[in-house]
Amino acid sequence: MSLARTAGAGVAWTGAGRFVAKAGGFVVTLVLARLLTPADFGLVGMIAVVTGFLSVLADLGFSDALVQRKEVDEGHWTSVFWLNVATGFVLAGGLAALAPAIAAFFREPALTALVRVIGLDFAISPFAAVPTARLTREMRFRTLAGVEAISVIVASGVALGMALAGFGVWALVAHVLASSLTSVLVLWSVSGFRPQGGVRQSALGDLWRFSSNLLGYSTLHYWTRKSDDLLIGRVLGATPLGLYGRAYSTMTMPVSDVGAVLARVMFPTFSKMQGDAEATKKLYLQVLSLIAMGTFPVMLALSVLAPRFIVVLYGDQWAGAATVLSIFCVTGAFQAISTTVSWIYKSQGRTDVMMRWGLVSGTLTVGAIGVGIYLGSIESVALCYAIMNVVVLGYPELAIPGKLIGLAPVEIFRSVRGALGCSLASTGVIFGLGFVLSPYLSGGADVFVRLTIGVLVYVTLLRVFGVESYQQFRRMAEERLNAYLADEPEAEAPEK
Repeated sequence: MSLARTAGAGVAWTGAGRFVAKAGGFVVTLVLARLLTPADFGLVGMIAVVTGFLSVLADLGFSDALVQRKEVDEGHWTSVFWLNVATGFVLAGGLAALAPAIAAFFREPALTALVRVIGLDFAISPFAAVPTARLTREMRFRTLAGVEAISVIVASGVALGMALAGFGVWALVAHVLASSLTSVLVLWSVSGFRPQGGVRQSALGDLWRFSSNLLGYSTLHYWTRKSDDLLIGRVLGATPLGLYGRAYSTMTMPVSDVGAVLARVMFPTFSKMQGDAEATKKLYLQVLSLIAMGTFPVMLALSVLAPRFIVVLYGDQWAGAATVLSIFCVTGAFQAISTTVSWIYKSQGRTDVMMRWGLVSGTLTVGAIGVGIYLGSIESVALCYAIMNVVVLGYPELAIPGKLIGLAPVEIFRSVRGALGCSLASTGVIFGLGFVLSPYLSGGADVFVRLTIGVLVYVTLLRVFGVESYQQFRRMAEERLNAYLADEPEAEAPEK
């Protein structure tokens, strides 16, 4: 089986696994949003600012280096494994010691115990990093999809049970720990990886140039993306942070899910295509057109439906997140495209360029968020963030990595313009229907009817105008259906 077909099968299996996992997890999230309060989610959001950064440090960028490097041996795998485990235990202990200081910073005494318990995740999750990287390098996407689905379903069940039993915010903490523990247990049973020997410094040295730059970029990117949570939690408090976080997570569900599915497949695929810039560019544009077709209409429609969508989905207590969600969805339509540039940087081994750009873009983004905080509301933070990332940084965000494979931003626009035009038209219909239907329909019925009509209009426009990404999707779907009916086994790309 060719590399392209392997990638196509990988997207199909990863997408199916992600859909099953997220569908169950989304239902549980809806229930938790009604059983718990915005303040509960805000407390966990405060902890996530710190634990998310430590998660970046826990791996040190070595897992992606194992996937990207052309040749690896057992010494590389084992050395990274033991380094990850040691780092994880150090981070877990350090987090427990810092728990009172974190609680004092956010002025929330309850955080001390929460931080110490959730910190146990750093002693668990390192055992999953290398097995995951190995399965990714081998392009065993069906297996990875199964692991993800199982872990999400188990964790969701644990969290829901605890919330119903009245454990409050501890249900969210249990969700994190249950997910990591389940992933470790399943991965060790299916990956076949077992450490052989100890740490070999030369093996780590082989990977360090790539991983050090990736670690630097990841650190910059993380604090850029979390500076809003940090400042909102510190200045405005837990409830505004809970509302802001709920809007952001709702926006990122379609964007991050599509991105996560494709990133898992495209990074190892592009890594195996190193040296063939033209083929990489061609495949990248094809993938972008599919991303645009799937995410643009969702993001733009959600920006219009946000006021009613938030209340219908989560309840009246979350109504304050609606305006923030509307702003974020416009940003999300662009980020669905821009976040994919990391595949280019990493697969081409140019994490040094990515780190330098991250320093510039991160500084400007944090400055914009600071202006939003100064203006005094979560809506102003979202608006300043959107202006900086779309208007100011949008062009260089695409142009700089594009040079690595001979890709110009105008070519990206050409690949997505069909989906963009059809999305704008269908969103206009949804917006107009609000004046006609909303006064006479309940919130849920209004959202359902307008969204259904919008989807029908969008698909009709794709067919009428013969948008290439739509034709491409139909061909891919037919190929995968035929392969499934033929009971085609999962392919694994050979090592180079």
